[in-house]
Order: sequence, then structure tokens, then C-alpha cells
Amino acid sequence: MERIDDETYIQMVPSLFQRLSLYPSLTYEQILALIYQNRIKRSIIDLLRDEGVEVKSELIIWLKDKQVHGFFDLDTIFSEMIKLDILKVSSVKDIPSELIFLTKDIFMARVPPLKLLDKPVSHGLPSQFAKEYPNDVKSFFQTYIPSDKDNIMLAEILVNPQVYETLRLLRDAIVTRDDLEKLRNKGVSDIYGVLKTLWDNKMIKVYHDEQNNEYYALISDFYIDFIFPKYLLKSIKNAYEQRSKVKKVLIEYLNILEDTYYKLKSEEK
Repeated sequence: MERIDDETYIQMVPSLFQRLSLYPSLTYEQILALIYQNRIKRSIIDLLRDEGVEVKSELIIWLKDKQVHGFFDLDTIFSEMIKLDILKVSSVKDIPSELIFLTKDIFMARVPPLKLLDKPVSHGLPSQFAKEYPNDVKSFFQTYIPSDKDNIMLAEILVNPQVYETLRLLRDAIVTRDDLEKLRNKGVSDIYGVLKTLWDNKMIKVYHDEQNNEYYALISDFYIDFIFPKYLLKSIKNAYEQRSKVKKVLIEYLNILEDTYYKLKSEEK
């Protein structure tokens, strides 16, 4: 909307259209990354990590206190998060307003590319780099410290269709530039830009053989998934002991968490 007057939005249309066309076929981890990337949804999860439950009408005040500005349709955001079982809305007798409960959290962190490390040569790496590659991965993770800033950056990478398609290839093989060129058939038109993004964010390393052939290897992969917020049981216990929340609300929350836990267990099976 900010770019309508000078028509610079026209240059953005192809990229936006590509994202929209791919949305129905997003993978599970891309859907989670979209949630993590969204600052409103991330702020709601962050706010509920401390208390677990809050009056729905007060969440807007919370968001403003956290300096989350701009227009947003909170009801739509709640609806999306409820469908994914991240939140649950419930009413408790004698409580005049609806309550929002956190039922799932999102865990995200970098992980070593174990599949490649197991047999790097059989996955395309020249044998002369067979010892160097594991050492490079180890060196990265010796200094790696998980952080929200890093996770947000990873999430932004995942929701970029070209970068994610390249990453999927790099998870299975250590590849040459010719291998990467084949990704053009899958919509990866800016191969240089994708490689620069992965390089700048310390996800790949390039190895050169005697003929100056380049081999692109994944140094750090990532993991993202829902987790059961077990840590909130302590918050519920503290709220009960300190009488900071109504007992009926805490009992309702325990029941909701119990249902969520068994549902997650059944999904694992």
C-alpha cells in the first residue's frame, strides 16, 4: 500500500505471486516458519510463555506494551493459531471474558547435517575433503549459540521459496554449480542470490578441488517443530500457591494441557 503512488509495487508482483502460488504446497516446517516469522504471532507466544493463560481482551494491551504496532486483525490471527492447536479459547464459569490458553510452543534451532556427515564422500564430496568437512561443521557448532534473532533469520530463509528449494537439495547431497543450475526447472532463478543468502547466514561452505571445481556443502541445517509446553506446569503450580489466578482457571488449563499432551502422543504414533 505504501508503494501504490509511485508504482514501485509492480516490481514486487512476480515475487509475491510466486509465494502465493506456492502457499498451498508449503511443507510442515515452512508453515511453522511462517508462524515464527510473523512478529504478531511470535509476540503472542512469547507473552503466553510466562503465564500460559490470559484474558483475551487484555492481549491487545499486552501487545501494545510490547511495542507491537501497526494494523492487525487479532481475531483472524487467533483463528489461525487455534486451527493449529497453538492456542485454545475457553470460557470459565464466573469469568466474564474469554480466556486464551497456550497449548503448543514452537522450538527452533540449528542442527548438524547428520545425513551428510555420516558418509560425505558417498553424498558427493571429493575424498580429499572427507576430514575437513566434519571439522568445519564441528567448528561452527562449537561457537553456535541459539537465539531468537538467529531463529527469526532462519525462518525468513525458510519462507523464501528459492532458498528453501535449494536447501532441500543440499540436505541430500553435496553439489556442484551444475547441479544447482538444474534447480532453475523448479523455479530457482536467482542461484547466485540464494547461495549468497546461505553463505552470509553461515549455512554452507564451498570447497575447491585441483581443477577449481566448486562443491557446496551444508554446514548447518535446522530443526523446527511444535513442542508440548511442559514448563507451564511450574507456572500453574506457582500461580496456585501464590493465588495469582482463579483456581477454576488453573483447573481448566490443566485439563486443556492434558488433552493436548495425549493428542500429541497419538500423532507421534
